[in-house]
Amino acid sequence: MKLKDKELWLELYEVAKNIQMLEPWKYLWDMDLLMYVSEEMQDVFYCSVMGRGGMHKAIAVYQGNQINGFLDLAKNQYPNYMLVNYQECLMCNFINRQETLPKNRELIKELGLSFRGTWVSFECFEKGYEPSPINIKQVKVMIEALKNFYMMFRAIIEKGMKVDFERGEVLARHYDKNKKLYLNYPNQLMIPKKEFDIIGLKEEFRNEIMKLPQTEMELEFEFLNYFPMRIRENKEQDGRIYYPRVRFIADRKTGFVISHDFINKNDYKDEKEYVIESAELLINYFYKFGRPKRIYVRDEESKMYLNELVDKAQIKLTVRPTLKAIDEFYKSMDRMM
Repeated sequence: MKLKDKELWLELYEVAKNIQMLEPWKYLWDMDLLMYVSEEMQDVFYCSVMGRGGMHKAIAVYQGNQINGFLDLAKNQYPNYMLVNYQECLMCNFINRQETLPKNRELIKELGLSFRGTWVSFECFEKGYEPSPINIKQVKVMIEALKNFYMMFRAIIEKGMKVDFERGEVLARHYDKNKKLYLNYPNQLMIPKKEFDIIGLKEEFRNEIMKLPQTEMELEFEFLNYFPMRIRENKEQDGRIYYPRVRFIADRKTGFVISHDFINKNDYKDEKEYVIESAELLINYFYKFGRPKRIYVRDEESKMYLNELVDKAQIKLTVRPTLKAIDEFYKSMDRMM
């Protein structure tokens, strides 16, 4: 390890130690968000404290529109095997040795650190990937985010900063150039708008698709998520394991899975190509069996991609965090694994 990298790691562990001494999980719930606007990184960071309920103690740092996944999780009860698709963040964990990733235990040893009882370690949660240790670029992000979290939290417990978390307020912090100091203040939650590449369809499609008969069938369609199945060969150069993508069409009424695919990320060029390919699969089904009465998808992102398609085909589109037929198929797979 380079000396400069080691110094950064040790600085990060020092910040984490300072936070641990304050025990923020005794004061804050996971929905009590602290928001830091970083001028240097031109982004917004949101910090959530876990452990008030006596479970896993950690500080999760969400960057930019990653906060949308966190809020989505808070609002919807997704099946456990789907949670990896909505939790994208960097996390500072306060856990026992057995829960610490082996690579993080090796790192701690290399840094010359030691822990008794509670170990401190850092993980990256990224959609489509198994949780992994953070890299040196993410170390720099965590140093800035956690240093500012530490100062914001001290403003609450030492200076009596009042924040009405129950009414949707957050504690915000930014650097004021004119005053040349950091300001902490209650504020309304700012949520970055996530952009989508809407699937554009020509007007001719509407005329053609409306000639197809409409059936009473209700379909479930899953195409954006990944299944947390560990495949040893699915490994990046940096050692991270990536999950296969899943794409299902199922009959909601009968529970019959019409089509199912596990797709490797190397099988498509980019996200746009994959989404268009998935829409074409659905359209081909319409030509074969007719337009269904309704399609169920798991989340708002899936709905956004399909909005124009179902609008032109005059099909109702409904969001449900649980998809009865597809989830039953997942359960059957889990029993076989």
